[in-house]
Amino acid sequence: MTKRPIVATLLTVAALVLFLSFKTPHVAGLAASGGGGANGGGGGGAAVSTVKGSFSGQVTGSAVDVGYGTVQVQLTIQNGAITDIQAIQLPRGGHSGQVSSYAAPQLRSEALQAQSAQIDTISGATYTSEGYIQSLQSALTQAGA
Repeated sequence: MTKRPIVATLLTVAALVLFLSFKTPHVAGLAASGGGGANGGGGGGAAVSTVKGSFSGQVTGSAVDVGYGTVQVQLTIQNGAITDIQAIQLPRGGHSGQVSSYAAPQLRSEALQAQSAQIDTISGATYTSEGYIQSLQSALTQAGA
């Protein structure tokens, strides 16, 4: 009878260790970037830098399948500063199209202000936001960020 409390305690400790070491898996192709924040925040991803040097031109980010469609952005960069971001692919049709038309201008504004892909996700548009951030980071990497 005295072994039961010891066994129960050991099993509880083992379960807590396993629980605390659990890492949340990411959806394929959607590594969370950007800081958590007031807009429903994504996880704190790797540090993201702005474009270095005097790079000028247009760079197209990778196309990211977010499960509801594809997200892809194109950056215009002048002397190392992001001057424009155009979403060249976004999920369309029905609710996905409404979410995209709501989220894309906000994501663009935040990215232009931050001059990086380290931006908040938009509440209610998490997948679109994460795809936008990933495509944006891809373009920045191509530009030498």
